[in-house]
Amino acid sequence: MGEFDGKVVLITGAARGQGRSHAVALAREGAGVALLDIANGERTHPPARVATAEDLAETLRMVEATGATALALPCDVRDETQVQQAVQKSAEVFGGLDFVIANAGILAKYQQSWDIPSEDWRASLETNLTGQWLTLKYAIPHLIERGPGSAIIMVSSGAGIDAFPFGSDYCAAKHGVIGLGLTLANELGPYGIRLNMLVPGAQDTPMIDASAEANGFDRQVLVDQLKGLDLLGAGAMRPEEGTTPAVLWLLSDRAKWVHGTVQVIDGGLNAKVQLTGAGNEVS
Repeated sequence: MGEFDGKVVLITGAARGQGRSHAVALAREGAGVALLDIANGERTHPPARVATAEDLAETLRMVEATGATALALPCDVRDETQVQQAVQKSAEVFGGLDFVIANAGILAKYQQSWDIPSEDWRASLETNLTGQWLTLKYAIPHLIERGPGSAIIMVSSGAGIDAFPFGSDYCAAKHGVIGLGLTLANELGPYGIRLNMLVPGAQDTPMIDASAEANGFDRQVLVDQLKGLDLLGAGAMRPEEGTTPAVLWLLSDRAKWVHGTVQVIDGGLNAKVQLTGAGNEVS
């Protein structure tokens, strides 16, 4: 018996990275999983390579290998029609939805705020913020139909609770996720539907590769820059060690009174105080 036997979860950005890790872990606990991702391998604006059909197929294989039922649907969260159809298809195939993880996102080129091309700005907001709103716009009615006990996780970022120089498009979108999530938590409480926001620290996922490529440097350069930034020496964490355990807890009955919170999983990165000057060295 798994903790999520008989439950159904819809995950956006499920083809790789954190979405894949969450999908496999939930499947091992008995959940049926609807896997949504853009899955066309093209470059987007901001200019970064996204998941491929092969990525989505591999996640489907990994989920099905656990014995769970899965459905893989190509879906661009910026496209309202695609989102509506994918959510409806998922609910029809599984007979409803219990959980939603709004995870799809993109981080690409670092640019001064006044140099960001308008198309990059719009696409970043559309993917990282509007895509979450669209997903929940069409999923929430199914959760309400399911009744109290359903739950939502919206994935923000450290850039959603702090400044992120040279990434103001991403930062604005991820701050927006927090604002949208807090508002929805107030609206959904009367229905008994819980919503929490996840703030990951640096994650060792294909987003690092895409960001490095978009900015013209080797991924290891970016990984090395992340070392020593947090308080526990986590650096770039693997999702299965970082955010996935938090996701399983937030969706479980063990967190049944946890609602409207911002869950930071970053090894103390946001809490770290940067000390400079003589006398501040630790001996």
